[in-house]
Parts: sequence; C-alpha cells; structure tokens
Amino acid sequence: MIMNLGEKDNPITELRKAEVKLKNGDTISLDIPKTVYPPREDSALLIEYLETLEPNGIAMEIGCGSGILSIILARNNWSVESCDINPFAIAAAKKNSISASVEEKINFRESGVGEENFSIPVETKLLFWNLPYLNPPSPNEPRLGWIEEASMSDMAEKGWGHQLADFLEENNMYLEPDLLIILLQRKYPKSPSNAEYWLKKGWSHRVIKTIWIHGEKLEIVAYWRPGQGIPMRILEECISTMDEAKKLPEIGWQRVQTNKQIEGRGRKESKWISDERDLLATWNINKTILSDLNPGIVQIIIGTKIADLLKQYCKWPNDIIDNNGQKIGGVLIEMDNQKEHLRIGVGLNYSSKEIEGMEITGWNDKFPDINKKDMSKMIDAVISTLFENHELLENNLSVDKFNRDSWRGLSKLLSRGYSLDLDGEKTRVIGLNNEGGLTVLLKGEKSEIQNIEKLNWLF
Repeated sequence: MIMNLGEKDNPITELRKAEVKLKNGDTISLDIPKTVYPPREDSALLIEYLETLEPNGIAMEIGCGSGILSIILARNNWSVESCDINPFAIAAAKKNSISASVEEKINFRESGVGEENFSIPVETKLLFWNLPYLNPPSPNEPRLGWIEEASMSDMAEKGWGHQLADFLEENNMYLEPDLLIILLQRKYPKSPSNAEYWLKKGWSHRVIKTIWIHGEKLEIVAYWRPGQGIPMRILEECISTMDEAKKLPEIGWQRVQTNKQIEGRGRKESKWISDERDLLATWNINKTILSDLNPGIVQIIIGTKIADLLKQYCKWPNDIIDNNGQKIGGVLIEMDNQKEHLRIGVGLNYSSKEIEGMEITGWNDKFPDINKKDMSKMIDAVISTLFENHELLENNLSVDKFNRDSWRGLSKLLSRGYSLDLDGEKTRVIGLNNEGGLTVLLKGEKSEIQNIEKLNWLF
C-alpha cells in the first residue's frame, strides 16, 4: 500500500514526502524531489512481487527514482546495484536508503540504458525496471524537462524495453545464463515496448501480474533465456529427433535439433519428409504437466502459439497452415511409460515443395529474412514460455488460460469461414473440450470429436 503525504511542494526544500506500507506492517518513509518519479499504483504492483523474492545474489534496478524498489530488495538481503539518469533521483535514493538502514547493501550510480557508462555487474541474477510507458508527446504537445520526460515517456519508434533487449543481445557473453528480467510495461494502449520484440530475440516471457489504471493495462512481465545455460543439442543427422530426445539428460530444459532426419514421424506413424533447411526438433517436457493438462491441449496450445508467431493459422489438432490452407508444419506428441518426459516434436518447412502430390509451403515464403537458426531460437522461446521453470518464478500454469488460448487460436481459422465435413454432413465447430477434442453441432445436436480420421476440412 502506498500513501502520499503532502502533494504540495515544500517551499523550502521542494520535497514531497511519501510512505510505503509493506506486507509485514513495516513502513518506509521517502523524501522525493520534484523531478523524481514518486511511488504510485504501478510501483505498488512491483513492490507486491519483489517482496516475495528470496535472496539469490545481485539484483540491479534501472531507473530507481526514489529508490523504494531497491530498498525493498536490500531489506530482503539482496545485494543491489541501482541506477538512474536523474542526479536528483540518485541523491534522494541514497538518502532514503540511509533512512531505511540498507545503504551498505545498495550501490547507487548515475547511469541508464543508452548511456556510455551503463553496464550490468557480473553475476547479476535479477534485473528490473519500471519502464516509462506514457506515449511520447507529439511535436505540437508541451514537453516536460528532459529528465522528467525520460522517466515517464517511452520512446516513439523503438521503446526503452527494446533498447534494453538490444543491449543484452550485444553483451550476452557477460550475462548470467539464468538472469531474470522483470519489466513493468503497458499492454493497452499498445506501448512501443512489447513482449513480441523480446520473443523475436529468442527470450521466453511470462506475465506475472496485471492491473488496470485509469484505462491503461499494465503488466509485470518476466523474461529469461530458454534453457538457462543448457544449449540445444544440434545433430547433423539422425534417424528421428523423437528417438534422440530419449537419450537427453533428465535434468533441465532439454531439446534436440537435426539438420537431416532419415525417418521422421508424423501423425499416425506417417513419414515426415524434409530437407536440410527445414526446422526439425524435439523438446522433453516433464510429465507432471499432465496432472493438469490433457496431451491434446498441450499439442494444440503449442500449435496455436507457433502459428501466432508466424502470423498464420493452426488447424485442429496439430497442423500449422497459411491463409490458403497449405501446410507449413506441425506438432506431434509422443510418450511412453518408461520415461518421465513427454516428447514434443515440431517440424517446420523452410520453403514450398510438393510431397506425394500435395503442395505445401514454408516460412521462407512469408518471412524470407528469418534463417533456421533464428527460427529455432524463437520456437524454443515459445515452448519455454509455456512450460519451462525458473527458480525466481512461480509455476503459474493455468488450465483455464491454456484452454481459452487454445480455442482462441483455433478460432482464428474458423472465423474465416472454414468448416468441417463429418461423414458427409456439414458440421459447425462451436468449442473445444478439456481433452483437446472439438465440440460441434451436427444436425442440430451437440457432439464431441476426438478422431481426426472422419473429418474433412472445407477451406
């Protein structure tokens, strides 16, 4: 809970005062200069999350403002590096840390993303930033001073979040593999800083908390590198990535990719025909997810998320197609009783070709600038976002959300007028059940479909 005291300027010190009440009942008092962003509802959202984090080494805050977030982590025994481009913010944050008796645990410095002296300390495990998210003023609108504008407004063409992602990409070799990035960013109205940009850079992401403030939707979003130091195994040739996945270690985020697959499998043990430019990979996912999710839903949610990434469509249950109904790729799930994992296979065609008289397409026809390496990184991030665990993140697997997102993804195709023929009868799809089967209207009556063999899609 945040309570501001005395919003009017003090004519002598030009300071505002604020109190922040914590969950445990403690209160932190703050002195805040005029040009420094004070704690508000968005700060409270971050405070609620940061209070829960157990100490794990070094944390860094960008744009510390009054210093409240850094102070809270320091109180939880984190070592904190804290920076801001506003010298008044640094001075105030230092003073506030002394009042909170944590000054020895925080190193404050005048710096920020885009500044020459900006850097991330070695062994940093947590990086967080309450991103400036207001729309930048138009040329005809009044502007604040440059310091105030930088603390409140995002950048017009390339958001501050994107700037940070680019910096991390350029300095990846110096980062901890399990570094967690926490950003508070605006989801609606759409901000220049967004999760889609990070996904294209190969970062997993998960929404932790959401709040609506004055018609704006704000989110706390966590970002991390898939695997957290465990690289994807790359093979020049193999019989099948599904078989190779059985040989992977049992611990951590494990996946395997090949350039050439001799006997790849499709649905119903059909042969998956590919060439060396195609993406062929398999992920091991712990079977514990099946205590909440049906394998059918797992297959569909992955298919719809990959389809979203490619701006294409998912055709129930596992095909990724373009707007002409041509297949781009597919998702396949296998499991056995001897292993603790289920295997998720993904095959994506690189380019158009003809297989057994059927015309198929590839991602290169839609996105010629994306090579296989970058596509692999993005698909890895998509699947990691759904299922990978990080020690600083709670596993917030939501069955209802997965079901909703699966149906929403499938509906994109159905909304274009696609329909089904079932045993010669035109059928309307009206929903998705918890097992991943279709709910349809057939001759005016509701029915459930699990078997794809009887279906004929009408494009």
